[in-house]
Amino acid sequence: MEETAAPREEVLRLILCQLSAYGYANLSQAVAAHTKVPMTADSNSRLAELVALGLQSERQRSRRAVESSTDTDTAATPGSFGNADARRRAKVPGYQQWYKTKHKGVATMAAFSKDGRYIATGSADASLKLIEVDRVRSPSSGSARREDKPVIRTMYHHDAEITGLAFHPNGLVLASCSADQTVKLFDISAAHGKHSFQSFADNFAFRSIAFHPSGDYLAAGGDAHEVRLYSVRAAKGYLLGAGPEEDRHSAGIAQVAYSGCGKLVASASGDGSVKLWDAVGGRCVRTIARAHDGRAATAVSFSRNSKHILTTGLDSCVRLWETGSGRLVQTYSGAGMDAANSQAVFSHDEALVLAPDSRTSSVACWDAHSARLLAHTAEHSQPITWIAASPSAPAFMSCSADECVRYWSADA
Repeated sequence: MEETAAPREEVLRLILCQLSAYGYANLSQAVAAHTKVPMTADSNSRLAELVALGLQSERQRSRRAVESSTDTDTAATPGSFGNADARRRAKVPGYQQWYKTKHKGVATMAAFSKDGRYIATGSADASLKLIEVDRVRSPSSGSARREDKPVIRTMYHHDAEITGLAFHPNGLVLASCSADQTVKLFDISAAHGKHSFQSFADNFAFRSIAFHPSGDYLAAGGDAHEVRLYSVRAAKGYLLGAGPEEDRHSAGIAQVAYSGCGKLVASASGDGSVKLWDAVGGRCVRTIARAHDGRAATAVSFSRNSKHILTTGLDSCVRLWETGSGRLVQTYSGAGMDAANSQAVFSHDEALVLAPDSRTSSVACWDAHSARLLAHTAEHSQPITWIAASPSAPAFMSCSADECVRYWSADA
């Protein structure tokens, strides 16, 4: 690794000269005596000048992080928002319920693995279920044999409600977070692994987690006002937002998300703002204040090419923003979203925006490009608490207050 730190004596000489320039000659002499670094007759502000240059360089690097995170060629990702084919495909599929399973408490959370092979679900009963999508049968296929049941594992290692789920990019590790103030990692490749092999703990309830595309870091948000980044390998945590107070959140964080290249972390907060963070330098590079007319922002996610972010808020609106400029592109309205974790998602091809509608206990479907409300689908008898869209097929998972999780897919 290239050495980037200046020699100790050189740094101390700069400190001594700067102290003298600030008028603290006695303090400079005391530091020189304590560190055994010889005093010089020079009194200058070179250290202050170097710090100013360093801060300017860091700000420029943060701006480049925003710009480079949106440089992906849309044509290279045919499923990305903004693609002409997606605009032509803005039609609601005939979603049907293909599968249902039940927890012993309110179903709170669901997530797909990156390849769409697995679904994880969580509940207020602190349990986790792992579902293999290939074992989910179509509505007309009848019941499966016991060995072919879609739920391949149930895991128990939390002491309170499951509030967030994320699959490692390799598809072999599942992360979960909970109101019990822990994040836990499970090896889903192990034959009978029902307990976590690694955990992170803090002094607040976690509400959301997201893996870096490399899988080396895990972003987390919760009732604390700061975004945490955890090194999966080193098992250490870091804070984002050590800069000016105006760059920090002033309330808890409802959801975090990584951009596709991993250079940015987005956070949605109860203070009504959505922030973008330089995932390397930890600085806030953009704030969308009052993203939802001053109401709490409850969810945030990136489009596949990271050129846009999708946010949800307690104003019962979903909004689409340009990542690079922070410009509002579209507003999706006509559904009720009044839960603290209300969230909207893109369909697998990003032609649709989907969100639970608390007024009808169904899923609202909008044309992602025109923001036209096309239909309501997947009606439930009780409120929907969460939805997760498949990354690879016209399908989604819904969680409900009736303790059930349901897999919905287009007509077979």
